[in-house]
Amino acid sequence: MDQPPAFDLEFRRKLRDLVMWRHDARRFRSTPVPAGLVRSLIELIVHAPSVGLSQPWRFVTVDDPARREAIAVNFRRANDRAMEGYEGERRARYAGLKLAGLQEAPVHVAVYSDEETDAGAGLGVQTMPEM
Repeated sequence: MDQPPAFDLEFRRKLRDLVMWRHDARRFRSTPVPAGLVRSLIELIVHAPSVGLSQPWRFVTVDDPARREAIAVNFRRANDRAMEGYEGERRARYAGLKLAGLQEAPVHVAVYSDEETDAGAGLGVQTMPEM
């Protein structure tokens, strides 16, 4: 078996900085995403660990303007319902939060969980059905 890569201190610091910087993005760029970038990122993401290599994630890119608008409308309705749960100053703070960048985002990627995937041959499901 190959040896795992050695991640030196500089790499670990840069990774930490990246995670901390991206942990709560409230500003979104609207510039086009380079061709093939989303596909290459998804190809990288699917190598993330999963129980029994079940890889239950499914990715859908949403390019159609009408579907993108439907997503934004759905968000606004859900957000309006959520705001009803707040009053006074808390409501005002909630209303001021930047919770979506759906209009600005050049790409929408929906991520789903396939709970009935055959990948991984069910490893882990026998003892933990929620897997």
